[in-house]
Amino acid sequence: MATARLDYIAPWWTYWLHNFPHFNFTFQPVDNTFRPGEASYQQSLVFLACISAAGLVLSLLLLSVYLTSVCCCRKKKEEEEEEETKRPDSCCVSWTAVITGLILW
Repeated sequence: MATARLDYIAPWWTYWLHNFPHFNFTFQPVDNTFRPGEASYQQSLVFLACISAAGLVLSLLLLSVYLTSVCCCRKKKEEEEEEETKRPDSCCVSWTAVITGLILW
């Protein structure tokens, strides 16, 4: 028979998510006591997941707009400077990765 582990320490993010305000679909606060069988608690978890998904969609949209603009600008530069030595411009890509990481964090 399996015994319960008494020395288990939950990760920091579980405490953070548990203490985060819980709201249902009508934006009314829900008690954050762990009750996975209740519909209102399940709605609050789905609401938190939707907020995360919205952040992901926003960051992907910003990244796609950036990459589209980089492709268009690169074609114009190639047409203008065909014979000059080119140095890759990675500063914008680095900053875009940093901003996307902060949005997802």
